Amino acid sequence: MHENPPGYEVEQPIDLSKPIILTEQADPEPPRAERRAPARKPKAESKPEPPAPAEPEVAAKPVLSGLVAVVNLQPRAGKSLVARMLHSVLRTTHADVQLWNGTEHGRPAGLVIADMPSDLSGADWRRQTATADQLVVPVPDDIQAVRAAWWLLDRLTTEGRAELASAAVVVAIQTGRDRKLARQIVRHFSARMVQVVRVKLPWDTVPTDDHAHWQPLATATVRALEDLGRSEPTAARSRATPRRIVPLDVRDYGKAVS
Repeated sequence: MHENPPGYEVEQPIDLSKPIILTEQADPEPPRAERRAPARKPKAESKPEPPAPAEPEVAAKPVLSGLVAVVNLQPRAGKSLVARMLHSVLRTTHADVQLWNGTEHGRPAGLVIADMPSDLSGADWRRQTATADQLVVPVPDDIQAVRAAWWLLDRLTTEGRAELASAAVVVAIQTGRDRKLARQIVRHFSARMVQVVRVKLPWDTVPTDDHAHWQPLATATVRALEDLGRSEPTAARSRATPRRIVPLDVRDYGKAVS
């Protein structure tokens, strides 16, 4: 008869004099679901957003001082339209541009566009042009407006303001009513050392929302103001002999002659 039941192994005594060697156990097999799942990539670190680009600095508008007198002694010569559009264009490119009616006391500061009143009798034209630095003379294709503009430039020349007269900017307003006269305006006013800018307004239409029609006039006016003091001497300019475009009707425009 066995001392121990069948299958029971006799426990062997442990030899404590030998070092213990631990055997590594294999990792248990992962579950089937874990075997199918792909290995996840480490989450990329979020990069800081780049700073917003700085807004470009708006260049300050240049400042130009002077009084631009828009003058024609003949009524309905387009004078107020020219003054208003010249002011509208220049205020987009220059700072401190004022539109002045030319009659109130106290001239505004900065660049002044003076809409001088029409003066059929010729009594106030000297006062209107006395403080002007630059003249802009609207000349539509109308014979009376042409005579008034030519007479004004002649009187300024003979009364000692030849430099102001010869540096004037003439706005040849072409309406299509008299094409021959329109060509004569450009040819004859250019011959007296006056700069002529053509503005086409077919049948008196007024494209007030389109500055492109008036930009050449604004450019010529600014250039003339910037050239003040750097132009030819007055004596040299006064030697130029102007040619007349039409005979002067002294009954309308000779009353201011002293």
